[in-house]
Amino acid sequence: MPYRIYTSDFDVEANADDLDSVLLSDPDRDWAERFPKVDLRQLYALEEGLAAQRACMATAQPQDGSDFAAADTVVSLLIDHSGSMRGPPMLFAARAALVASDLLDRIGAKYEVLGFTTARWKGGRSREGWLNDGQPPYPGRLNDLLHIVYCSAGEKLSAQRCAVMLRRDLVKENVDGEAVEWAASRLRRREERQKYLIVLSDGAPVDDSTLLANGDGYLIHHLRRVTGEIEQAGDIKLAAIGIAHPVDQYYKDGITISSPQELESTLVQLINRLLIAPRYSRP
Repeated sequence: MPYRIYTSDFDVEANADDLDSVLLSDPDRDWAERFPKVDLRQLYALEEGLAAQRACMATAQPQDGSDFAAADTVVSLLIDHSGSMRGPPMLFAARAALVASDLLDRIGAKYEVLGFTTARWKGGRSREGWLNDGQPPYPGRLNDLLHIVYCSAGEKLSAQRCAVMLRRDLVKENVDGEAVEWAASRLRRREERQKYLIVLSDGAPVDDSTLLANGDGYLIHHLRRVTGEIEQAGDIKLAAIGIAHPVDQYYKDGITISSPQELESTLVQLINRLLIAPRYSRP
């Protein structure tokens, strides 16, 4: 069955600073308030620690890749904002993004940090439109996408921007295939020759409204098609880290970790393997 989008009229792409205008009208927002808040002080303390570390390194001999220049490189970090990422998993994802952005800054690579979820639960206005149209069979994707830009290439990621990821009313459902397409399209508009897309996820693509109307494998099949096309094209190096989920079933370069606490070290190791080690190994 070919992948379809019933309507994209209600899809939103927003900067992190503009999410209030998208989420404050969410009818399920009060429900999200029942979840405990996450202590954001960790993010700001991490940012201060990284800044202090960089200040020390500026007066010391470069090491651990800090003398490596990657001016012709751009990296996109795409973070799954499904409901299961709410709370501590998202905190560790935000920490990993901060640490990775610091490393990429030090080696001179551009980067952007993106998130993906849906604007509503249960299909939102897309599903309402389908119901009003008489529920035609196999309608395709039936939810309102929400794609978030925390940091565009050329900008610097901050703890303040990362703190937005911890909004309790943000994380909902995840349509991974379209999110990967979106992130790849942004990279393809960049002039850098070396392009990398790294996905952080904790599960299979799930949007109940879409799956109920089209079949359980609908979103998985689309994700596999999208990743296969990107990997075959070869202009973007695609990789993924799965939290307790075997992402190698969707991505050729997929790493599975057992807990969110491993995200920081695994992401740093992946960046070193993809960007730094190959260049130092050249004659």
